[in-house]
Amino acid sequence: MSPPDARPNGPRGPQFRAHARRPVRLKATVSHSRAGWERDADVFDIGLGGACISASEPMAEGDRVSVAFVAPSLWDPLLIPARVAWYHAGRGIEPSRAGVAFDHVGEGAIMALFELVGTLAFE
Repeated sequence: MSPPDARPNGPRGPQFRAHARRPVRLKATVSHSRAGWERDADVFDIGLGGACISASEPMAEGDRVSVAFVAPSLWDPLLIPARVAWYHAGRGIEPSRAGVAFDHVGEGAIMALFELVGTLAFE
């Protein structure tokens, strides 16, 4: 049996996460300053280390983006810089998805993310 934070084998072999993720129904705004776009996104899962999001624009592994989470438990969107870890183009009605790894830059953002993830466990 796989550990709860194990992901399926990828192109580089088995992959594991340092932080477990929770499946969620959450909205976010993703900004790619170098490419010059900002798009709404659905969040499929989230954890302290990153998230899986819908992607309406193509992204490349290593791209730097900002993700602003919107949730009923937050007064203002929670803005977290992130790095694109992977991107899969959608097929048919399946949306394109991207995995983003968060760049934790301050204690306040980490604590807000911790509280957001904890709150989502009770929805």
